[in-house]
Amino acid sequence: MKTIMKYLKNKKGSSTILLLGAMTLLLATFATVSDVGMLYVEKNKLQNAVDAAALAGIAERSNGEGAIVLGVYQNAQLNGLSISDINIKLVNNNRRLTVEASKKVKFYFARIFNVTDAVVNAKATAVIAPVIAAKGIKPLGIEQQNFVFGATYVLKRGAGDGANGNYGALALGGNGASNYKHNLINGYNGNVELGDLVRIGYTVDTEPGNMEGPTYDAIRQIIQSDPNTYTDLTKLPINSPRLFTVPIIDSFDVSGRDTVMIVGFARFFINDVEYRGGKTEITGKFLKVLGQGEIDENGPEYGFYGVKLVE
Repeated sequence: MKTIMKYLKNKKGSSTILLLGAMTLLLATFATVSDVGMLYVEKNKLQNAVDAAALAGIAERSNGEGAIVLGVYQNAQLNGLSISDINIKLVNNNRRLTVEASKKVKFYFARIFNVTDAVVNAKATAVIAPVIAAKGIKPLGIEQQNFVFGATYVLKRGAGDGANGNYGALALGGNGASNYKHNLINGYNGNVELGDLVRIGYTVDTEPGNMEGPTYDAIRQIIQSDPNTYTDLTKLPINSPRLFTVPIIDSFDVSGRDTVMIVGFARFFINDVEYRGGKTEITGKFLKVLGQGEIDENGPEYGFYGVKLVE
């Protein structure tokens, strides 16, 4: 009997030790899972913050390097980062911006094992580049040239000012005045890709004829939907219906309905449409603004840019 009792007593001590060991292991596992999970969440938050900061910064490129840096800092601070957390690198004539950040994350449960914190890092690279393919473009073409910001250009010429029956209109997705008017109001949403300038690019048909009625009606409808004059075009809403995306073409030196090549895209703010004695002319101010579209860092520059994250 004494031998049996001694055996049971020894077993009880062993069970206690095993139980304590199991509890310690369970606690360590809980601490690891909890703090590693928190580390993962903070890493994602930091990545989202540097992504947003990089996009906000590169979007300010037209305003200079100082504006880029300021844009990064302001956006980062909105997401809880301090300037000391951030490292900025600009390359390729300020077209490519890399933002790096680090953040110390304090542990809670892992402290019982003398592990108090860890550092998470995040990196994002954003680029700004010319748009080489776009949707919602207007059926107007303007010949390639050196455009001046804020200057007024004729986007559709009036009667008597055309070239061999062409006045600047394009046939996008079909021919005829009705299709042309629809595209003026709504924009053409088919795929229009920019060809390599070294080879034959994407071609579209011209829409000959003055089409004074459809032109005037469509542009007046657009202007009436946003009648503001916008004396400061830097404050122009990006969704203004008067902000036109227009193809840049190689030349309008063609006869009647013929093909012209798209060599880029630009954006214009529609000033007015003039309709007098059969003459309907559309004018717009050239802008350098961001928009949606496929971009290429090696694309031709006509003031229409897009931004995206590449890393």
